[in-house]
Amino acid sequence: MLSVIAGILFLSYMASPKLERALLYFPQSDGGIGIEERYLPQHPESEFAVLLVNELLLGPADHRFLRFSDPELLPRSCFVRDNALYIDFPAQVLTPSVKTPDFYTVYSLLRKNIAVNCKSINTVYFYIDGMPAYVKNYRISTDNKRVDKNKYLSYTYSQQGILNNGKGAFE
Repeated sequence: MLSVIAGILFLSYMASPKLERALLYFPQSDGGIGIEERYLPQHPESEFAVLLVNELLLGPADHRFLRFSDPELLPRSCFVRDNALYIDFPAQVLTPSVKTPDFYTVYSLLRKNIAVNCKSINTVYFYIDGMPAYVKNYRISTDNKRVDKNKYLSYTYSQQGILNNGKGAFE
């Protein structure tokens, strides 16, 4: 009887999906950054990066943290090519109906989450309705210290008044 139970436990362990630990960084309502630990299914890193973006868009479990966008918002496209992550959001990302941080903070934390959890991804391209919002041409880092936010504002969105030097509809 004991060997049957041990056999069943062994088979259930072998059949269960393998999980990978991910640290997710979310903005806090007081201006800080909070970390959540989650376990996500193991995938090749390019698929894991897309899974991670979708997980981040689901929002935090901790009520003290802010969402990146509306809970029902989905990227128009999200894929990895040549160690670069491309994320294209619909324009609704600029006018959320829930409290979210400013647009630049969302971008910075998305980059930080990718840098921490996806080591082979070294560039993030961020688009809104197919138009570049922020462009990075050097390696991303986990500390986000190499970013000059005025340098990365898309001229098109700045010109239209949607983004105001890193301050936008997210406040």
